[in-house]
Amino acid sequence: MRNFKINLKTILTVCMALTIPTILSAATSFASVSPIETKSAVSNTESPSDTNMEENLINSDQLCIDTNLGRSRLKELLLEKRAVALTFDDGPHPLTTPYILDILKKRHVKATFFVLGLQAKKYPELIKRIHDEGHIVGNHTYSHKNLSKLKTAAIKNEIENTNKLIEKITGEKPKYIRPPYGAINKTVISAIKDAGMSMVLWTVDTRDWHSKNEKSVLKEVDRQLHISKGDYIGGAILMHDIYPSTVRSLDPVLDKLAANEYKVYSINNLGNSESDFWSVKTPIICKKPISLHANPEISKNPLMISLLKEKPKEKVTQLGMLKARKEGNLLIYLAMSN
Repeated sequence: MRNFKINLKTILTVCMALTIPTILSAATSFASVSPIETKSAVSNTESPSDTNMEENLINSDQLCIDTNLGRSRLKELLLEKRAVALTFDDGPHPLTTPYILDILKKRHVKATFFVLGLQAKKYPELIKRIHDEGHIVGNHTYSHKNLSKLKTAAIKNEIENTNKLIEKITGEKPKYIRPPYGAINKTVISAIKDAGMSMVLWTVDTRDWHSKNEKSVLKEVDRQLHISKGDYIGGAILMHDIYPSTVRSLDPVLDKLAANEYKVYSINNLGNSESDFWSVKTPIICKKPISLHANPEISKNPLMISLLKEKPKEKVTQLGMLKARKEGNLLIYLAMSN
Protein backbone atom coordinates (compact mmCIF):
# COMPACT_ATOMS: atom_id res chain seq x y z
CA MET A 1 0.00 0.00 0.00
CA ARG A 2 2.86 2.36 0.85
CA ASN A 3 4.53 1.58 -2.50
CA PHE A 4 1.25 2.40 -4.23
CA LYS A 5 1.12 5.83 -2.51
CA ILE A 6 4.69 6.59 -3.54
CA ASN A 7 3.94 5.62 -7.13
CA LEU A 8 0.77 7.75 -7.20
CA LYS A 9 2.68 10.75 -5.83
CA THR A 10 5.35 10.27 -8.49
CA ILE A 11 2.73 10.09 -11.25
CA LEU A 12 1.04 13.30 -10.06
CA THR A 13 4.39 15.13 -9.92
CA VAL A 14 5.21 14.10 -13.49
CA CYS A 15 1.74 15.15 -14.75
CA MET A 16 2.04 18.58 -13.13
CA ALA A 17 5.48 19.05 -14.65
CA LEU A 18 4.07 18.31 -18.09
CA THR A 19 0.84 20.33 -17.68
CA ILE A 20 2.22 23.65 -16.36
CA PRO A 21 4.39 24.40 -19.43
CA THR A 22 1.47 23.46 -21.68
CA ILE A 23 -0.84 25.92 -19.88
CA LEU A 24 1.79 28.66 -20.00
CA SER A 25 2.34 28.02 -23.71
CA ALA A 26 -1.39 28.22 -24.42
CA ALA A 27 -1.71 31.44 -22.41
CA THR A 28 1.18 32.97 -24.35
CA SER A 29 -0.42 31.98 -27.67
CA PHE A 30 -3.78 33.51 -26.64
CA ALA A 31 -2.09 36.73 -25.51
CA SER A 32 -0.42 37.02 -28.92
CA VAL A 33 -3.80 37.08 -30.78
CA SER A 34 -4.52 40.59 -32.05
CA PRO A 35 -7.65 42.47 -30.81
CA ILE A 36 -9.16 42.31 -34.31
CA GLU A 37 -8.81 38.51 -34.46
CA THR A 38 -10.30 38.14 -30.99
CA LYS A 39 -13.25 40.40 -31.83
CA SER A 40 -13.86 38.50 -35.05
CA ALA A 41 -13.97 35.20 -33.20
CA VAL A 42 -16.51 36.60 -30.74
CA SER A 43 -18.62 38.16 -33.49
CA ASN A 44 -19.04 34.80 -35.20
CA THR A 45 -20.95 33.53 -32.16
CA GLU A 46 -23.38 36.44 -32.09
CA SER A 47 -26.95 36.27 -33.34
CA PRO A 48 -27.50 37.73 -36.84
CA SER A 49 -29.94 40.23 -35.33
CA ASP A 50 -27.50 41.46 -32.68
CA THR A 51 -27.26 45.23 -33.14
CA ASN A 52 -23.99 45.39 -31.19
CA MET A 53 -22.23 44.05 -34.27
CA GLU A 54 -23.36 47.08 -36.24
CA GLU A 55 -22.63 49.53 -33.42
CA ASN A 56 -19.06 48.19 -33.27
CA LEU A 57 -18.65 48.91 -36.96
CA ILE A 58 -20.46 52.24 -37.12
CA ASN A 59 -17.26 54.24 -36.59
CA SER A 60 -15.15 52.07 -38.88
CA ASP A 61 -13.59 53.65 -41.97
CA GLN A 62 -15.19 50.85 -43.97
CA LEU A 63 -18.71 51.88 -42.93
CA CYS A 64 -19.20 55.31 -44.48
CA ILE A 65 -22.35 56.79 -42.90
CA ASP A 66 -22.86 59.09 -45.90
CA THR A 67 -23.71 56.15 -48.15
CA ASN A 68 -24.73 53.33 -45.81
CA LEU A 69 -27.96 53.55 -43.88
CA GLY A 70 -27.31 51.54 -40.73
CA ARG A 71 -29.62 51.83 -37.74
CA SER A 72 -27.70 54.72 -36.19
CA ARG A 73 -27.81 56.73 -39.43
CA LEU A 74 -31.51 55.97 -39.98
CA LYS A 75 -32.32 57.15 -36.47
CA GLU A 76 -30.30 60.30 -37.02
CA LEU A 77 -32.28 61.07 -40.20
CA LEU A 78 -35.79 59.97 -39.17
CA LEU A 79 -36.16 59.79 -35.40
CA GLU A 80 -37.33 63.38 -34.84
CA LYS A 81 -39.69 63.51 -37.84
CA ARG A 82 -43.09 62.07 -38.56
CA ALA A 83 -41.51 60.28 -41.49
CA VAL A 84 -41.17 56.66 -42.50
CA ALA A 85 -39.59 54.65 -45.28
CA LEU A 86 -41.50 51.52 -46.33
CA THR A 87 -39.37 48.50 -47.17
CA PHE A 88 -40.31 44.94 -48.14
CA ASP A 89 -37.98 41.90 -48.04
CA ASP A 90 -37.79 38.34 -49.42
CA GLY A 91 -40.04 38.70 -52.48
CA PRO A 92 -41.37 38.87 -54.97
CA HIS A 93 -44.10 36.25 -54.68
CA PRO A 94 -46.96 35.86 -57.19
CA LEU A 95 -49.59 35.24 -54.49
CA THR A 96 -48.88 38.35 -52.44
CA THR A 97 -46.60 40.94 -54.08
CA PRO A 98 -49.21 42.00 -56.70
CA TYR A 99 -51.63 42.88 -53.88
CA ILE A 100 -48.95 44.92 -52.11
CA LEU A 101 -48.32 46.81 -55.35
CA ASP A 102 -52.05 47.39 -55.88
CA ILE A 103 -52.38 48.94 -52.42
CA LEU A 104 -49.32 51.17 -52.85
CA LYS A 105 -50.57 52.32 -56.26
CA LYS A 106 -54.01 53.11 -54.85
CA ARG A 107 -52.39 55.09 -52.03
CA HIS A 108 -49.90 56.96 -54.24
CA VAL A 109 -47.07 55.63 -52.06
CA LYS A 110 -43.66 54.33 -53.12
CA ALA A 111 -41.56 51.72 -51.31
CA THR A 112 -38.29 49.82 -51.57
CA PHE A 113 -38.37 46.10 -52.37
CA PHE A 114 -35.27 44.15 -51.36
CA VAL A 115 -35.64 41.11 -53.59
CA LEU A 116 -33.97 37.71 -53.60
CA GLY A 117 -32.12 36.61 -56.72
CA LEU A 118 -33.88 33.23 -56.59
CA GLN A 119 -37.28 34.93 -56.66
CA ALA A 120 -36.24 37.46 -59.31
CA LYS A 121 -35.20 34.59 -61.58
CA LYS A 122 -38.59 32.88 -61.10
CA TYR A 123 -40.78 35.98 -61.41
CA PRO A 124 -39.07 38.58 -63.63
CA GLU A 125 -42.44 40.07 -64.58
CA LEU A 126 -42.98 41.10 -60.93
CA ILE A 127 -39.53 42.71 -60.73
CA LYS A 128 -40.37 44.66 -63.88
CA ARG A 129 -43.71 45.76 -62.45
CA ILE A 130 -42.09 46.92 -59.18
CA HIS A 131 -39.58 48.98 -61.16
CA ASP A 132 -42.07 50.32 -63.73
CA GLU A 133 -44.41 51.55 -60.99
CA GLY A 134 -41.67 53.73 -59.53
CA HIS A 135 -40.49 51.69 -56.57
CA ILE A 136 -36.83 51.02 -55.78
CA VAL A 137 -35.63 47.48 -56.45
CA GLY A 138 -32.92 46.59 -53.94
CA ASN A 139 -30.67 43.56 -53.54
CA HIS A 140 -31.38 41.07 -50.72
CA THR A 141 -28.74 38.59 -51.96
CA TYR A 142 -29.38 35.58 -54.16
CA SER A 143 -30.35 32.91 -51.62
CA HIS A 144 -30.82 34.69 -48.26
CA LYS A 145 -27.66 33.34 -46.64
CA ASN A 146 -26.07 34.90 -43.57
CA LEU A 147 -23.29 36.86 -45.28
CA SER A 148 -21.31 37.31 -42.07
CA LYS A 149 -20.61 33.57 -42.08
CA LEU A 150 -19.38 33.44 -45.69
CA LYS A 151 -15.98 34.01 -47.25
CA THR A 152 -15.38 37.04 -49.49
CA ALA A 153 -15.83 35.16 -52.78
CA ALA A 154 -19.16 33.66 -51.68
CA ILE A 155 -20.43 37.07 -50.47
CA LYS A 156 -19.56 38.66 -53.80
CA ASN A 157 -21.33 35.87 -55.70
CA GLU A 158 -24.52 36.41 -53.64
CA ILE A 159 -24.43 40.14 -54.40
CA GLU A 160 -23.26 40.13 -58.02
CA ASN A 161 -25.53 37.33 -59.27
CA THR A 162 -28.57 39.19 -57.93
CA ASN A 163 -27.40 42.52 -59.36
CA LYS A 164 -27.00 40.97 -62.82
CA LEU A 165 -30.50 39.49 -62.74
CA ILE A 166 -32.11 42.76 -61.63
CA GLU A 167 -30.17 44.82 -64.17
CA LYS A 168 -31.15 42.43 -66.97
CA ILE A 169 -34.84 42.83 -66.08
CA THR A 170 -35.00 46.55 -65.24
CA GLY A 171 -32.07 47.98 -67.19
CA GLU A 172 -30.68 49.46 -63.97
CA LYS A 173 -28.09 48.11 -61.55
CA PRO A 174 -29.37 48.16 -57.94
CA LYS A 175 -27.86 50.86 -55.72
CA TYR A 176 -29.07 49.48 -52.40
CA ILE A 177 -28.60 46.21 -50.55
CA ARG A 178 -30.00 44.79 -47.33
CA PRO A 179 -27.97 41.88 -45.92
CA PRO A 180 -30.25 39.05 -44.70
CA TYR A 181 -30.90 39.24 -40.94
CA GLY A 182 -28.98 42.54 -40.92
CA ALA A 183 -25.90 40.37 -40.35
CA ILE A 184 -22.73 42.31 -41.15
CA ASN A 185 -19.02 42.33 -40.39
CA LYS A 186 -16.03 44.04 -41.97
CA THR A 187 -15.84 41.49 -44.79
CA VAL A 188 -19.50 42.10 -45.70
CA ILE A 189 -19.11 45.88 -45.54
CA SER A 190 -16.01 45.68 -47.73
CA ALA A 191 -17.82 43.52 -50.33
CA ILE A 192 -20.74 45.97 -50.42
CA LYS A 193 -18.32 48.86 -50.89
CA ASP A 194 -16.49 47.01 -53.69
CA ALA A 195 -19.84 46.48 -55.44
CA GLY A 196 -20.43 50.25 -55.34
CA MET A 197 -23.60 49.84 -53.28
CA SER A 198 -25.13 51.30 -50.14
CA MET A 199 -26.41 49.18 -47.27
CA VAL A 200 -29.87 49.82 -45.85
CA LEU A 201 -31.08 48.35 -42.54
CA TRP A 202 -34.27 49.20 -40.60
CA THR A 203 -35.42 50.65 -37.27
CA VAL A 204 -39.01 49.32 -37.08
CA ASP A 205 -39.39 45.54 -37.25
CA THR A 206 -43.08 44.69 -37.71
CA ARG A 207 -42.24 41.04 -36.92
CA ASP A 208 -44.73 40.01 -39.59
CA TRP A 209 -42.46 37.03 -40.24
CA HIS A 210 -43.08 35.87 -36.67
CA SER A 211 -46.69 36.74 -35.91
CA LYS A 212 -48.20 36.29 -39.39
CA ASN A 213 -51.08 38.33 -37.96
CA GLU A 214 -52.25 41.71 -39.28
CA LYS A 215 -53.38 43.04 -35.89
CA SER A 216 -49.98 42.25 -34.40
CA VAL A 217 -48.23 44.06 -37.29
CA LEU A 218 -50.34 47.19 -36.70
CA LYS A 219 -49.58 47.08 -32.97
CA GLU A 220 -45.84 46.82 -33.62
CA VAL A 221 -45.88 49.84 -35.93
CA ASP A 222 -47.91 51.84 -33.40
CA ARG A 223 -45.66 50.81 -30.49
CA GLN A 224 -42.30 51.32 -32.19
CA LEU A 225 -43.26 54.70 -33.68
CA HIS A 226 -44.75 55.82 -30.31
CA ILE A 227 -48.00 56.81 -32.05
CA SER A 228 -50.41 55.99 -29.19
CA LYS A 229 -48.02 57.62 -26.70
CA GLY A 230 -48.22 60.86 -28.66
CA ASP A 231 -44.46 61.46 -28.82
CA TYR A 232 -44.20 60.49 -32.48
CA ILE A 233 -40.91 59.29 -33.95
CA GLY A 234 -39.96 58.25 -37.46
CA GLY A 235 -38.30 55.13 -38.79
CA ALA A 236 -37.56 52.70 -41.59
CA ILE A 237 -40.25 50.00 -41.51
CA LEU A 238 -39.39 46.37 -42.29
CA MET A 239 -42.12 44.17 -43.77
CA HIS A 240 -42.16 41.08 -45.99
CA ASP A 241 -44.23 40.91 -49.17
CA ILE A 242 -44.56 37.12 -49.00
CA TYR A 243 -47.23 36.75 -46.29
CA PRO A 244 -51.00 37.18 -46.80
CA SER A 245 -51.19 38.68 -43.30
CA THR A 246 -48.77 41.42 -44.37
CA VAL A 247 -51.01 42.19 -47.34
CA ARG A 248 -53.99 42.48 -45.02
CA SER A 249 -52.04 44.68 -42.59
CA LEU A 250 -50.80 47.23 -45.14
CA ASP A 251 -54.03 49.23 -45.54
CA PRO A 252 -54.56 49.60 -41.77
CA VAL A 253 -50.89 50.56 -41.30
CA LEU A 254 -51.16 53.27 -43.97
CA ASP A 255 -54.45 54.43 -42.41
CA LYS A 256 -52.66 54.80 -39.07
CA LEU A 257 -49.75 56.70 -40.62
CA ALA A 258 -51.97 59.03 -42.66
CA ALA A 259 -54.29 59.76 -39.72
CA ASN A 260 -51.26 60.78 -37.65
CA GLU A 261 -49.80 62.99 -40.41
CA TYR A 262 -46.81 60.81 -41.25
CA LYS A 263 -45.00 61.24 -44.55
CA VAL A 264 -43.44 58.46 -46.61
CA TYR A 265 -39.92 59.29 -47.78
CA SER A 266 -37.62 57.69 -50.32
CA ILE A 267 -34.56 55.93 -48.87
CA ASN A 268 -32.36 58.08 -51.10
CA ASN A 269 -33.93 61.34 -49.86
CA LEU A 270 -34.30 60.75 -46.14
CA GLY A 271 -32.34 63.83 -45.17
CA ASN A 272 -34.30 66.21 -47.38
CA SER A 273 -37.39 68.32 -46.79
CA GLU A 274 -41.03 67.39 -47.33
CA SER A 275 -40.81 68.63 -50.93
CA ASP A 276 -39.10 65.31 -51.68
CA PHE A 277 -42.03 63.31 -50.35
CA TRP A 278 -42.53 60.59 -52.91
CA SER A 279 -46.30 60.64 -52.77
CA VAL A 280 -48.14 62.89 -55.19
CA LYS A 281 -50.50 63.53 -52.30
CA THR A 282 -51.13 62.32 -48.76
CA PRO A 283 -51.97 58.61 -48.69
CA ILE A 284 -55.70 58.04 -49.09
CA ILE A 285 -57.39 56.89 -45.91
CA CYS A 286 -59.33 53.80 -46.92
CA LYS A 287 -61.60 52.30 -44.28
CA LYS A 288 -62.16 49.00 -46.05
CA PRO A 289 -58.94 46.93 -46.33
CA ILE A 290 -58.31 45.09 -49.55
CA SER A 291 -59.35 41.43 -49.44
CA LEU A 292 -56.92 38.75 -50.48
CA HIS A 293 -58.26 36.28 -53.04
CA ALA A 294 -55.22 34.59 -54.50
CA ASN A 295 -55.36 31.59 -56.80
CA PRO A 296 -53.03 28.97 -55.28
CA GLU A 297 -52.97 27.08 -58.59
CA ILE A 298 -50.40 29.66 -59.79
CA SER A 299 -47.78 28.21 -57.46
CA LYS A 300 -48.04 24.71 -59.03
CA ASN A 301 -47.12 23.44 -55.57
CA PRO A 302 -49.42 20.55 -54.48
CA LEU A 303 -48.95 21.26 -50.77
CA MET A 304 -49.68 24.99 -51.14
CA ILE A 305 -52.70 24.26 -53.33
CA SER A 306 -54.12 21.81 -50.79
CA LEU A 307 -53.60 24.30 -47.94
CA LEU A 308 -54.82 27.48 -49.65
CA LYS A 309 -57.47 26.28 -52.06
CA GLU A 310 -60.90 27.30 -50.90
CA LYS A 311 -62.94 24.31 -49.76
CA PRO A 312 -66.57 24.07 -50.94
CA LYS A 313 -68.97 24.89 -48.11
CA GLU A 314 -71.65 22.46 -47.01
CA LYS A 315 -75.33 23.32 -47.19
CA VAL A 316 -77.03 23.98 -43.86
CA THR A 317 -79.63 21.31 -43.18
CA GLN A 318 -81.84 20.63 -40.17
CA LEU A 319 -80.33 17.16 -39.80
CA GLY A 320 -76.81 18.62 -39.96
CA MET A 321 -77.69 21.24 -37.33
CA LEU A 322 -79.18 18.64 -35.00
CA LYS A 323 -76.13 16.41 -35.37
CA ALA A 324 -73.72 19.33 -34.80
CA ARG A 325 -75.71 20.49 -31.77
CA LYS A 326 -75.64 17.01 -30.28
CA GLU A 327 -71.84 16.91 -30.73
CA GLY A 328 -71.45 20.43 -29.32
CA ASN A 329 -70.14 21.79 -32.67
CA LEU A 330 -73.11 23.88 -33.83
CA LEU A 331 -71.22 27.17 -34.16
CA ILE A 332 -68.37 25.49 -36.07
CA TYR A 333 -70.90 23.78 -38.36
CA LEU A 334 -72.64 27.08 -39.15
CA ALA A 335 -69.33 28.85 -39.75
CA MET A 336 -68.16 26.17 -42.19
CA SER A 337 -71.46 26.11 -44.08
CA ASN A 338 -73.20 28.52 -46.45
